[in-house]
Amino acid sequence: MAITLVQAWQQTRAAHDAARTAAQGDFTAAQAALAAAHTKLDADTAALQALGTAIAANRRLLAAAGVPADALALTLAIRDQIVQHRTLQGAILDDQEDIARGLSDADAASAALARATSQLASADDALAAAVDAQTMRAALEASLAAPPLDTLAADVAAVVGGAVAADAQAEIDASFPAPLQAIAGKRYDDWRGRAATLGASRDAAEVALGDALAAADGPAGVAARRAVDYGRAHRRLVAFVNTAAQRRDQAVAVLLDLQARHAGTKPGLLSASEQAAAVADAARTAAETAAETVDAARLAAVDARHDYDAQLLVQIAADVDAVGTDAALAALRAAIGTADGALATALGTLSAGGDRLVLDQWEAVAQDPAWRALVDFLDAQETLAELQAVVYSGAPDALLDALDAAEDAYAAALLDAAKAERRAAAAADALAQRTGRADAAANALGARLVSAVRGDSA
Repeated sequence: MAITLVQAWQQTRAAHDAARTAAQGDFTAAQAALAAAHTKLDADTAALQALGTAIAANRRLLAAAGVPADALALTLAIRDQIVQHRTLQGAILDDQEDIARGLSDADAASAALARATSQLASADDALAAAVDAQTMRAALEASLAAPPLDTLAADVAAVVGGAVAADAQAEIDASFPAPLQAIAGKRYDDWRGRAATLGASRDAAEVALGDALAAADGPAGVAARRAVDYGRAHRRLVAFVNTAAQRRDQAVAVLLDLQARHAGTKPGLLSASEQAAAVADAARTAAETAAETVDAARLAAVDARHDYDAQLLVQIAADVDAVGTDAALAALRAAIGTADGALATALGTLSAGGDRLVLDQWEAVAQDPAWRALVDFLDAQETLAELQAVVYSGAPDALLDALDAAEDAYAAALLDAAKAERRAAAAADALAQRTGRADAAANALGARLVSAVRGDSA
């Protein structure tokens, strides 16, 4: 059955509270037993002293006795007193052992009480944070079911299929010839893809670290690993709720600006003379085609590094000590060098053949604001396509489902980790208590053996 973080921390708090109550009871009982042992030791010590005084008095009387019957009676009395004296000595040794045991018990209970009190306070804080997160979660769910997010799908579809997007594309087409748009779009995709690849590589490393912690740290490591998954799922939902409408508005604003330029109510991206100067010809088209070789080589270099990064994580998990000698990693390192060499060659070929100069001069026709507008347009298209994919695939619900699953796994891992921590702490308390008792018994053994062998103690 699924469990929430609030429920997990409620259960953990209850366990710590019960442990604190039990430790408080053990500490109170240990203190009472220690006080009773001290009281008994004082009484037995006083009785021993009084009996010693009585024995000494009888011995003086025995020394002075002149009648054999009196001497015999005193001898028997002294014998009985000596037996009582030895019994009291054994009792005092018992009292001292009880005190040592009471001190050990009190110390163990005090440590357990302090720990449980601290853990209870931490659980209270965590529970309060979980309640706050649950409240925030409810607000996020409410936002998904209310404007503007509940109409996002229809709004995006209207923009993408409407005149605004068509007029914006027409302004871009009027400003940038198709071959120039093609190379610009390819570069845009390649560099965005590079950033996405690096982000994915980072995410994979984050997961690998979580797996390593889980393997190294047991239940606590598993909880840390699940916390990573939960945090990522939560961030994705928050990002969608907090930014989806804003990103849509920004994309629409870009398209509206281009529509206005196309309609002539604002200056076009390129002047008439710039548009004339930007017209494609055979040399320019050939240069654009040649430049695609460079972009393909650059993408291959990015892919080669990504392949190495992915295999590195695999090898770390399989055998971290073989990272420097693994053949597969060595081959991928070599592939990076090959890809970098191919990119350098492609760049050299583009420059040597004159195609780069032709392309550079062609690209220089458009000024920076026009290029910025083209990038903004491509960004707007990317944003709207992404939002369409999210809302049409039911991703808002999928984001909620992913958060539910991550929370359940995290909460269960927290419960396991908390129980493992309590188990280890209880075992440590038992060891500390028994170590104290064993040390006290060992220290008293020399004196205890004579009394025990003599039969002073029952």
